[in-house]
Amino acid sequence: MFFRRWLREFKEFFFQKGNALNLAIAVVVGTQFQQIVDAISKDLLMPLLNPLVRGGGWQSLAIPYFDGELAIGRILDVVLNSLLVGWALFLIIKVINRSERLATSGVEKLRGLESPESDA
Repeated sequence: MFFRRWLREFKEFFFQKGNALNLAIAVVVGTQFQQIVDAISKDLLMPLLNPLVRGGGWQSLAIPYFDGELAIGRILDVVLNSLLVGWALFLIIKVINRSERLATSGVEKLRGLESPESDA
């Protein structure tokens, strides 16, 4: 009995409510978004910054440390990618919030126009 209820809940969660489909779409979109950010970072911004780094490209920037190296270039690349992703998400959320505010104000205006007519 417990297993049947659990199986029914799992079917509702996975198949009927669309959670798995939404998650799959989010993963695909997130992967594509990351590829876009990587392309902007590695193919556009880094070549612009590479002439500022002595002796090679941004990725090869390293600090010798005992028997190894501290890969500062890779760290800076990840930080730059993170900042780009954060900035893009900030802009996307800002646009979504603004469109929601505009839609809400538009609905309120329509309700304001409908109420005097319905009273008459």
